[in-house]
Amino acid sequence: MSTLARRALFAGIAAAWLASLALPAIHLPSGAAYDGAELLRRAWAAPRAGVYAWYANPLFVAASVAAVLRWLRAAGVLSGVALVLALTSFAARPLARASGVAVPDWSFGAGFYLWLAALAALCAAAWGCVACERSAASAAGGKPAERD
Repeated sequence: MSTLARRALFAGIAAAWLASLALPAIHLPSGAAYDGAELLRRAWAAPRAGVYAWYANPLFVAASVAAVLRWLRAAGVLSGVALVLALTSFAARPLARASGVAVPDWSFGAGFYLWLAALAALCAAAWGCVACERSAASAAGGKPAERD
């Protein structure tokens, strides 16, 4: 994959993550909604309730930086851990209730699903780039691919 194509891919993934912050991520039965940016500001305290999904965000940023620097394996590992943490969102309500925190019912919105898709896309892209570099190295007789 060319440098330009790789940069465009990772820029698109970062743009999706940023767009998720502007969209409704959680809808409450009262009709109120919280966008991704509001959850980013507030949910850092969620580990007290046993919910660790918020930590996917700093890992996403770190993985994005690693991808831009072509530390693709590091980007793959960081984004993989971020994705696993993000998936714990589906268990947030029972985990919070089990810890004794009063939690209203809610449903996930488009911002949540775009956020999750951006995390999954970063993980897939990072590992896809690792595979491309490995394939290029094999084609070159075992020599590492040139970095452009």
